[in-house]
Amino acid sequence: MESTKGNGFGVSRLTLERLILVSLVALPYLVYGAIATLGSFLIVSLYRWPRQIGRLLYTQGWVWLALALVVGVVLSTAPGESALQVLNFIPFFGFYAAIAVAIPSFSQPLKTLHHWGLALLVATIPINLAAVAEFYLRSPGGLSRWGSAPWLQWLYLQTNYGARASSIFGHPNAFANYMVIVFGLGLGLCAYYLSRPDLRRKSAWICGATALTLVGIFCSGSRNGLLIAGLQVLLFGGLLRPYRYIFWAGLGAIALLVGSALIWGIGGRTLPEAFATATLRLNVWQLALEMIPQRPWFGTGLGTFKLLYDPADFPVAGDFLPHAHNLWIMLAAEAGVPVALGFTGLVGWILGRSTYTLVAAPVPADAMALLGGYLAGFGGTTAFAIFDLAFYDGRINILGWLLLGSIQAIPFLAPGLRSKSA
Repeated sequence: MESTKGNGFGVSRLTLERLILVSLVALPYLVYGAIATLGSFLIVSLYRWPRQIGRLLYTQGWVWLALALVVGVVLSTAPGESALQVLNFIPFFGFYAAIAVAIPSFSQPLKTLHHWGLALLVATIPINLAAVAEFYLRSPGGLSRWGSAPWLQWLYLQTNYGARASSIFGHPNAFANYMVIVFGLGLGLCAYYLSRPDLRRKSAWICGATALTLVGIFCSGSRNGLLIAGLQVLLFGGLLRPYRYIFWAGLGAIALLVGSALIWGIGGRTLPEAFATATLRLNVWQLALEMIPQRPWFGTGLGTFKLLYDPADFPVAGDFLPHAHNLWIMLAAEAGVPVALGFTGLVGWILGRSTYTLVAAPVPADAMALLGGYLAGFGGTTAFAIFDLAFYDGRINILGWLLLGSIQAIPFLAPGLRSKSA
C-alpha cells in the first residue's frame, strides 16, 4: 500500500496522483481551476524532489533554453508582450520535469497512466456530444430551422466559423487539437482494454468513446485534425502490430469520415474549397520566414509576429494573424534559430529514446498499448503544430507537457515492466 506520509508538505504520492486525476477531469471545463490545482502539484513536487527535478532540467538542457528565452525577452522588440508569452514555456518546463520524476515514484505507475488517460477520454464525451449538436445547428439546414429561435441566439451570436463546431474551446482548431490528443490516448486505451481479459467486457465503451472523439474532430471542420487522426491510426498500427484490428477499424472509421466529407464537405466547405485555402498557410509561413534573417540569434521576441508583420502582405483582407501557424517557424522567427533547433532536438531525443525503449523492450502487451497511446497523443499535437498553434490554449499546453513528461518516464518504467512479463 502507498504510504500516506510524505516529505512534501505532508502530501502523499497517492494524493499527488489523485490531484492530477481530478485536474484532468476538470481541465476542459474549469481551466483556471485545473491550472491552480496542477500548480499546487508542481509546488509540492519541487519541495519533495528538488534535486531530481533540477538535475533533469539541467542535464537535458531545459535550463539553457529557459535562459535563452529570458535573454530573448530582454532583447525583444516588445519586451512586455514577450514576457507574457514566455509564460507559455518556462513554467511548463518545470511541470514536465515534475511529471517525469513523479511517475516512476508512484506505487503502480502503469495503473496511474491508465487512470489519467481514462479520465481525459471520459471527460470529452459531453464535449463531443455538444459538438455534434453544434455542428447540426450551424449547418445550413439547422440554421434555417433554428436560427430564429430566441433560446439559441447565444450560439448564433458567437464568432461565426461557418458549419464548424468549437464546443467549449472557443475556436474549432483548439477543439480539434485537444481531441487529436485524446484520440491518440483513446487508441492506446482500446488496445489496453482488449488485451486484458479482465477488462475486455468494458472495451466497447472505451472504443465507443474513442470513436466519438473522431466524430468531434470531424465536426470541428479541421482539415489538420482529420489528416492527423488518420496518421495516428497508421502509426499506432505500425507500432503495435498485434492490434491490427484497431488499425483496420480505425481505417474504416477514417474512410467513413472521408466519405462524409465528400458528401457534406469539411466545416461547410467542399473538399476543393477546403484544400484550396490551405495555400494561405504557405503565405503566412513566408511572412515569418522573411523575419528570421533579420534577427537569427535571439529573434524578434516571443509574441511579436502579430505586431511586426505588414497586413498588406497577407492576401486575405481583414484577417488578423495572431501567430505564424507553425511552431518551428514561430520559434525561429521570435525566439531565434538556436532555440528552435535546441527545442526540436531535445524533444526529438526524448521521443526517440522512449519509442526505442518501448519497441525494443519485451514489455507486456497491455503496457505496450497504453504507453503507445501516450506516444500517439503527443505525436498528434506535435503534428498539429506544423499547421497551427493552439498551445496558447492552456488546456492543450498542459496536456502536451503532461504527455511529454509521461513519455520521458518510459525508460525508467521499462525495467519493472520487463520483470513482470518475465
